[in-house]
Amino acid sequence: MRQDLTGLPPLFIQVGDHEVLLSDAERLAGKALEEGTPAKLEVWENMWSVFQMLAALLPEAQQAIHHIGDYVKETLKLEAEV
Repeated sequence: MRQDLTGLPPLFIQVGDHEVLLSDAERLAGKALEEGTPAKLEVWENMWSVFQMLAALLPEAQQAIHHIGDYVKETLKLEAEV
């Protein structure tokens, strides 16, 4: 990965462990952290690409969406304190 990720806002990356681009998500999170960009990676077991779109059917997708909301709230709270 050759992109410069410095200066990006905090990243929250969700990926299923059956996702074709799992290794890309892992590399993105690692590179961001190396360059000082806060990053959190969640890997969901037995999930695939864009599983969050099935929140009406999958409890895991509902949980994942709640995790996104929690991350946004926490990140905004931390930024407001700075």
